[in-house]
Amino acid sequence: MTSNFEETSVSRNAKRTYDKIADLETFEETLAAFAADQTMGLTKRERSNETYKARIDYFDADANDKGYLTFTAADKDQFESFTPYLAGNETAETAAGIGASASRDEDEDNWSVRYSCAIGDDTFNVTITREYMLISGFAKDETKAALEAWADTQTALGGTA
Repeated sequence: MTSNFEETSVSRNAKRTYDKIADLETFEETLAAFAADQTMGLTKRERSNETYKARIDYFDADANDKGYLTFTAADKDQFESFTPYLAGNETAETAAGIGASASRDEDEDNWSVRYSCAIGDDTFNVTITREYMLISGFAKDETKAALEAWADTQTALGGTA
């Protein structure tokens, strides 16, 4: 007898894009609003992964671009501790082999936090970044609708608070 695969679930993804979130403080406020919200009906909401990235540009004494460094931090505290060091510390600039100056290109900063979530028996992930929100692995239309309704209340996510 041959065994066959049987479909056990439907897995869908939905992505909402918006204007780049202006600063880390606004991003963190949005995450706090997601973590505290009671309207979506989440029965599980666990922060499972986070990444914070910064770009430091290096210039020589004549202001010629000599390269850049992309720094990835495991959490917000590490990000806030190291980016000023890399961008404004003479030792770090010398270690980069430039001998001139470094500056942080804050427009290139990227932040991303993923949550493992559930609404009833529908389990999925929610990723909130500086430029988009992604719901991955959900099965029910109601799940997407609940998250969409919440996002619509968040100005940083393109909503109308």
